[in-house]
Amino acid sequence: MTPEASSSHSSSFHAQDSIDSSLNDKLRLSTVSVTADAFLHFASLDALWDDADWSGMVNRLNADETQLQLKRAWDGVHNKTGQYGPFCDWVEHLVQLITQLPRQPTRKIRFVPSNDKNLACGPGYLNRKEVEGTATAFKPDVVCMDAGATELNKWSQVLVPMEFKKGRSSSTASGSVAPRTAGSQTLAPPGTPPQSQSREDLTEGGDGKSGLQGKRAGISTTYGTSLTPFPRLDPYDPTVDYIQLGRYAMETFAAVGDRTHVFALFVNHPNVTLWYFDRCGAVCASPINISTPESFVLFLKFLSALVYIQDDLLGFNPFFSHSSTTAPAGTRAKLFGLTLTLPDSNNTTLTLQDVLDRRRGLVGRATLVCKAELREIRGEGEQAPHSEVVIKSSWQHLTRTPEWDILHMLHQDGQARDHIVWCFRGWEQTGATVSSQRAMFGEPTPSVVDDRTLRHTVLEYLNPITKLSQPFHIPSIGWNIMQAIEFLNSMEWFHRDISIGNMGYSLHPKCGGTVIKLHDFDLSKHHTQNSGTSHWAGTVPFMSIELLEETSAPHMIGFEVEALTWTLLWIVRVYTDGEDKNPVKDHPLEHWYGNGNTLQQIADTKRCYLQKTRGFFTNEHYRDLEQEVRDLARLWDRMRRDQLKERDEQESGTLISESVYGMTGFDTIQAWME
Repeated sequence: MTPEASSSHSSSFHAQDSIDSSLNDKLRLSTVSVTADAFLHFASLDALWDDADWSGMVNRLNADETQLQLKRAWDGVHNKTGQYGPFCDWVEHLVQLITQLPRQPTRKIRFVPSNDKNLACGPGYLNRKEVEGTATAFKPDVVCMDAGATELNKWSQVLVPMEFKKGRSSSTASGSVAPRTAGSQTLAPPGTPPQSQSREDLTEGGDGKSGLQGKRAGISTTYGTSLTPFPRLDPYDPTVDYIQLGRYAMETFAAVGDRTHVFALFVNHPNVTLWYFDRCGAVCASPINISTPESFVLFLKFLSALVYIQDDLLGFNPFFSHSSTTAPAGTRAKLFGLTLTLPDSNNTTLTLQDVLDRRRGLVGRATLVCKAELREIRGEGEQAPHSEVVIKSSWQHLTRTPEWDILHMLHQDGQARDHIVWCFRGWEQTGATVSSQRAMFGEPTPSVVDDRTLRHTVLEYLNPITKLSQPFHIPSIGWNIMQAIEFLNSMEWFHRDISIGNMGYSLHPKCGGTVIKLHDFDLSKHHTQNSGTSHWAGTVPFMSIELLEETSAPHMIGFEVEALTWTLLWIVRVYTDGEDKNPVKDHPLEHWYGNGNTLQQIADTKRCYLQKTRGFFTNEHYRDLEQEVRDLARLWDRMRRDQLKERDEQESGTLISESVYGMTGFDTIQAWME
């Protein structure tokens, strides 16, 4: 299996406007609120906080002159960046006294300002490699990190990122904030918003402007005091500060790939807001005014949680901690070399190797793909066989059929081995659903819209399709994927995400020939499943024009064929000797993906591409295929034009023609390839 083109961002090359616009949309639709008391349920430290030693420590801090002086030093700074040092000095002193309680700390922490130190952000991945030019760098204001680290230089070191508001707010009562100007809280469950599986940064219309315009207009949010933790908020416009905090969380998630959730702090002196981010959105506590005695205690409780809770509650995935090379939370920079024992299998281990794909993003599947070695443990001295595999960890919708179930069903037919990836194993991680994570805030059965669960799948490793890099390989790729599409159709399944990253090849064990296959069946659906779902799927550059223009269109086999066509057109225009050597800022097909373009704009661009009369469809490397590739583009264009005629004749502007997108159209393209 090869990693797919990171549909969230690598095709858009991590343009910051695109990322910030996406975060704006995600936070606008997914942020829910709890009281600060309810938020602190996550720590399960009531026994500590009810103890006399805790009360004594709080009393000592309230009377501690050093603490009061450090607090006054922070109070006296009105410049945003000037607050970082005094705030950290004050909090460090608080933590010092908290760790003196008669309880063994889980970790030692410290708070440090990033100052002028930019932290490298995770790059985009495409075909097993980082996409050149997609790695960026920026800095959080302040971070909580492991005290053993000598210097802050990686996002993997960040335990809790923090954002400070520019300027100072007026003092408000604990748990209150200025009234929100855009909508109000409602306890009524809203309709499920449309989900963007592979096109998270796109809109279906509008002007494509950045979602950051006007976000410094002082928009604020009213958070209720109801103990029902998870009312869904009406859509609102997050402030730039909240979007920035979301970016910090996103990079913390992506740094290694071993986080299930991230805590964060927003400081707007004298208020502090506790935040929590997961793969379904965000939970924030009502702001607390730490200048008041009651709220000061709430802040101390949060700090004590950072010291005493276990790594899994802090957000570190226990699946990656049960390994041969465990490291303290916040000190692991990569997963390479971890040896994991698979659940319910004491004699099978998985040793992680290279990261092939690590999706950036906040809300979504957040897929992590690692190459690995699967080995069976046998008796002493007996050489255990091993297989070259990948393990894919992905936050999937609970209602979606697991990929391993789909593959096991398909492989009941012996022909499947020639067309689709082999699956060794798959399982859902116990306790790793968003609803179960959010239950720690005090609601036993929280309502989470589009709940997700963390699924792990161990699959056969396939070489990247672009390694078949000679011109004579292109017809073979096209023909074999057509056969795979036909096989799936015979089994009444659609893949729904045909793309350059979702096809690869293996070598036949006997003759050494190449076997070209499809993989990544996360978004696949059976023909009988409802096509009217809001979860429309695909990878943007390879999407059918029809689906880009009508996202609710029922899926048809022709969408698969068109996606293959766009994939072939992409390879012969972009790749040279198996490499995409085009500069990020001058990519020849940049208008095939996001970067502020609407779906309709992308559809129009691709339609014009089929019809172009000037320039080449191929680069120099594939120039010998120019006429064949041009013929394919012209054929598909003629078929789509014929569909327009059918629409005119039947007076139906949305008709999807069988002669283009049904089996008739499939047969036409297959006959041309022969």
